[in-house]
Amino acid sequence: MEKRKNVRGVWLFAFFIFLFLLNNIFALGMSPAREEFNFKPGFEEKIGYNVFSDTGRDIEISAEGDLAQYVTFNKEVVSGGKGGNFVAILKLPNSLDEPGLHRTFVKVAEKVVDEELSGFFVVKVSVMSIIDVYVPYPGRYLEIGLVSKDVNIGEPVEFGLTVVSRGTDDIDISPKIDIYDLKGNSMETLFFTERNILGQETLKLKKILNTTNYNPGTYKAKALIDYGIPARAETEFRIGDLNVKLLNYTNLIPIGKLEKFDLVVESGWNNNIEGVSAKIYVMNGSRELAQFETSTTQLTPWEQKTLTGYFDTSNFTEGIYDANITLRYYGGQQGKANSNMVKVEFVKGKSLKTWYIVGGTGLFIIIILILIKIFHKNGTNKKRKKK
Repeated sequence: MEKRKNVRGVWLFAFFIFLFLLNNIFALGMSPAREEFNFKPGFEEKIGYNVFSDTGRDIEISAEGDLAQYVTFNKEVVSGGKGGNFVAILKLPNSLDEPGLHRTFVKVAEKVVDEELSGFFVVKVSVMSIIDVYVPYPGRYLEIGLVSKDVNIGEPVEFGLTVVSRGTDDIDISPKIDIYDLKGNSMETLFFTERNILGQETLKLKKILNTTNYNPGTYKAKALIDYGIPARAETEFRIGDLNVKLLNYTNLIPIGKLEKFDLVVESGWNNNIEGVSAKIYVMNGSRELAQFETSTTQLTPWEQKTLTGYFDTSNFTEGIYDANITLRYYGGQQGKANSNMVKVEFVKGKSLKTWYIVGGTGLFIIIILILIKIFHKNGTNKKRKKK
């Protein structure tokens, strides 16, 4: 019982801290957020920062991290108000032994003048900006990144390939991008011109994929540069067409009153789709028992949304019925529709409540069993520690 009270107290305390911090989340900011440099002996760079604040307190400036000792500032404090400017001076030594990424943080924090007068506890709001310095690896070392965008059927896909040399030596490279469908079937290969990249140089390359012969769907692109050591990167892209898919729908409906019927739909197009709605026909064989429509909405590219309609279920009897769900929508000046034949089950209100009770009871039992297992494990661990 005592342990339970302690846990409850911790959560309550954390909740009050969260509420207190809500007033300070956006109280302080700085730019730029990140700067990146390649190491050179004796390298020196001045970085100008802009600080904005809405608390009126003075702002303290400091450096933390791998190369903090090589960072100085033209001032230690930005005067209170809405913020101000300062300059960080990065002055590197003639050598750094460890190759790779060295990350340093420029930190600005609200200054608390007298902590004894600041209330029950003191919250110093702070933010950080990053300075990354890359020390080259001896020899050859590449890092690559690949990006793409979604398109509609027939539109070209542009790939952006970033090649970064993190080593000291120059490298001859012949990049390529292999295109696959989601089943892993190879579609085609895009080859780049062979070229040379210098040590610590960054190249940004692009390649265009003609999708004229591609079907709508999701595809994977894998970039490879083999310079004795394979450097790899991959991305996915989608080719869309004017299509709205039915993902889910209400399939268990209580009898007796006006009931809600939900449909979850998804856009398969890379543009906005307007006037999205559905008309539902509930059938018993060839006989139509009910007909109603859902709300109308817009779908942004690839968006999922719920459509809702209402209809009277008082004249239905228990059983499984066919439902024809016809989706209607517009892309530009083009209108489309597609139909889905599904099964829905009508149940009496008590039957539905029974399903909820059974499901809820089952879930409750599962939770209890998990808690028992956790407490049993904790008890076993405590006994082992005592031994």
